[in-house]
Amino acid sequence: MTLTAPRYIGVDVGGTKTLSVLVELPPHGGKPVVIDRELLPSHGRSDEAIRMIVQSVSALIERDATVPAAIGVGLAGFVDRRGIVRSAPNTPGLIGVDVAGELGLRFDLPTLVDNDANCAAVAAHRSIGRDCESLVAVTIGTGIGGGVVLDGRLLRGANGFAGEPGHMVIDPDGPECPCGQRGCWETFASGTGLARLARLAVERGDAPSVLELAGSVAAVRGEHVTGLLEAREPAAMAIFSEWAGYVALGIANLIELLDPEAVVIGGGLSTHGELLEHLIGVELEQRFATAVRDRNVRILVSAGGPEAGAIGAAILGAHRHST
Repeated sequence: MTLTAPRYIGVDVGGTKTLSVLVELPPHGGKPVVIDRELLPSHGRSDEAIRMIVQSVSALIERDATVPAAIGVGLAGFVDRRGIVRSAPNTPGLIGVDVAGELGLRFDLPTLVDNDANCAAVAAHRSIGRDCESLVAVTIGTGIGGGVVLDGRLLRGANGFAGEPGHMVIDPDGPECPCGQRGCWETFASGTGLARLARLAVERGDAPSVLELAGSVAAVRGEHVTGLLEAREPAAMAIFSEWAGYVALGIANLIELLDPEAVVIGGGLSTHGELLEHLIGVELEQRFATAVRDRNVRILVSAGGPEAGAIGAAILGAHRHST
């Protein structure tokens, strides 16, 4: 009889989708293996969001011959140490809800709920392997999320909110952030920040190609810049390079503070990985040299695939099961 590795379910609750994966986690740090997956739409109301999670998890359990050992759930927002959702921009109906408690009762399984960027950090740590015990994961999309693994352990902080660098203020006189502050890192270095830089370039008359693609200044988005990168269009390259400088600025601060072995960049804007790695490397060497001097820190740009968050949630669920 062949014994299989333990199986866990990880759920990634996004703004438009709920993705659940059934994962085998080999012992001794082996790479996770996705056995099955279920993708459903997401809804912001708590009853609908919970229902989609339950439906996707139930589908995986029904199709598998074994009962998973635990469930992990990742979502955008702050989840406190008790597992209560304190903020959730994609699913505001979940605020104040004990998601883990509800799922634990429904499936009679150990269940953990955490921030989606923490899940990404755990997945990156497992993927890189045991030769990397300290890393920072930065997810760049509409905003910026993050997670920190130090000395092999996920950093949580007093309230469970550690590792969220998007609202570090890098310019107190900078643009207003939806959080209410001015000059947050994500106002410059997120997808929203890329779109803002592109609009400024168009308004100056420096990016006619971007304007032609978008149709109007108000319609300019980050995708209009990245869509021109394959052809190395000069205006798009200039905007993307300026944006990458802001990404590097925040990364330099994180390196100075946390001294990681690696910084792993994921999210939608990590798809231009080779170019972004190069630009960040140049910025770190030329403008933020103290961050990399006497350090052998790796800058790794990897989209991680659409299942990375769910896989990380499964890994955290396994941690919950083992404690």
